[in-house]
Amino acid sequence: MPNWCNTNYAVRGPKEEIDKLFDTMTELQNMKEPLVRNGFGVTWLGCLVKKLGGDPENVYCRGSWSELRRKEGDDTVIFFNTEHAWSRPEEVEELIMKVYPALETFYLEEELGMDIFQTNDVYQEFFPETIIIDEESDGMEYYTMEDALKRLSELKGEPVNNWEEAEAFCKGINDAQDENSGDGHIWLHKADIV
Repeated sequence: MPNWCNTNYAVRGPKEEIDKLFDTMTELQNMKEPLVRNGFGVTWLGCLVKKLGGDPENVYCRGSWSELRRKEGDDTVIFFNTEHAWSRPEEVEELIMKVYPALETFYLEEELGMDIFQTNDVYQEFFPETIIIDEESDGMEYYTMEDALKRLSELKGEPVNNWEEAEAFCKGINDAQDENSGDGHIWLHKADIV
């Protein structure tokens, strides 16, 4: 069984190409039966590959998409998420870019079991929340750097001013929890900009 990688996408480009991609994905997800038989349903990435003229047997597409939507007030950006085996579906991305060459694809990819947390959104235009704080007692949340430092300052009871201080604070908490067999660990993850 694979580790499942979650990737959030923002695709931007000319309205005509955005409309075509959005309409294609909407048509596929509204079908009663998948375009191609599979174990993922109508939003299997292989259905999209087939609809775009590719061969799902030759494009690695072990996953599906969800949450297809437009950016409100902007017809030139769509968003969707994928769940894909091991890493983001790069071969599907390449096919989309081949069919719609004027489109730009931005992503935030996360599969912490494989130590993957990265984005190509250099200016954090679409994905500003590039920090994960995983509190053992409260779960995992995404933050901007500013909000992550505020949250860690709340937990510490005094200011945490930068990433180095954040890492040191969490290391101290985790070392103490390990020593006492406690369950109050706090793990930090910072997205790599690629």
